Order: sequence, then structure tokens, then C-alpha cells
Amino acid sequence: MFFTQTQIVLTGTLLLGIAAGMVGTFAVLRRRALAGDVVAHSALPGLCLAFLTFQSRSMLVLLSGALLSGLLGAVTVSLLKRFTRLRDDAVQGIVLSVFYGGGIALTRSIQNTHRNDPGADLESFIIGQAATMLKGDVQQIAVVVALTAGIVLLLFKELKLLSFDEQFCQVQGWSAMGLDILLMLLTAITVVAGLPAVG
Repeated sequence: MFFTQTQIVLTGTLLLGIAAGMVGTFAVLRRRALAGDVVAHSALPGLCLAFLTFQSRSMLVLLSGALLSGLLGAVTVSLLKRFTRLRDDAVQGIVLSVFYGGGIALTRSIQNTHRNDPGADLESFIIGQAATMLKGDVQQIAVVVALTAGIVLLLFKELKLLSFDEQFCQVQGWSAMGLDILLMLLTAITVVAGLPAVG
């Protein structure tokens, strides 16, 4: 079936909105409205390191590096919150700034050392280019939506418990830390899937 570019972009952004809405609701209830920003900014150094390691601008390579770095940022937020007395917003601000600062330094280094290589321009991942979305991107986002929806539906009761009464969740035998990390991982996967579209 033939799709126009407008239909591809509309479908991709709609699916991305569904995935972000499912995960974002729990992030807001957990007082982590910045979680998506933290993961998106944490993904930048991984994206740069993937480019430097493999010398490739392949979408799969770059997004794999971004995902690993975004997951590291998400897990760091959960661990710092669990094992320090810092407030949520302070923890998120620290992780966001450190990872993003590292990513910007790596981006500038890549631009300086690969001046004659047009493939080294990673600017599109920082600002996003929804208009250039392809069918493959939409399929990738659809997989993320299916994964996110499946996990949220399967653990809906537990995620509600975690969001509204963490201590009761633990009394019921659930690992609040495990659920929290799972939520951050889902946020990371959703954000990284949307990087090429929205930056």
C-alpha cells in the first residue's frame, strides 16, 4: 500500500505520542516529569561514542549507542534517588547536565576531527527531523508502542501501586526499585525511538 510522506509522518508521530503518553503518565505521577528530558539528553554521549567506535552513521548503530547511554542515565537517576537524600528534581538535573555536557563535548570533538566527513554531522539527532521520517522509523516506533503497551497492561496494577503508594507496593511483595528501574527503561526506549523524529 502506498503512503504519502505526510501519512508516514502523521502515523509515526501519533504512535510516538501513544507510547510517550503511556509511560509519561507514570513518570508524572512519580514526580519525574523531567525523566524524558533526562533520557534524551543522556542519549547524546552514547550516540557520539557509537559513531566514534564504529565510524558509521547507520541508524541502528547510532540508536543502539543512544539507547545504552539513555538507559545508563535512567538507571543512574533511579540509583541516586534510592541511595542518596537528594530530591528527585536535583537528581534529574545532575544526570541531565553531566550526560548532556559530555555529549556536547563529544559532538564538538567529532566536528573538529571529522571536518571533511559529511556523515559526521550528528546535528539532526539533536534537533530532530520529523519530515524525513521513513516507513522503517514508523515500524520501529510501532514495535516500541507494542512493547510499552504490553508491559504497562501486564503490570498496570503494580505500576499504579508504585505511583500512588510505594510502601504499600513493597508490602505486597513487589520490588519498588525494580519497578522504578523498569519504568525508567521504558521511558528510555520510548525517547530513543523518537530521537530521529523529534530530537
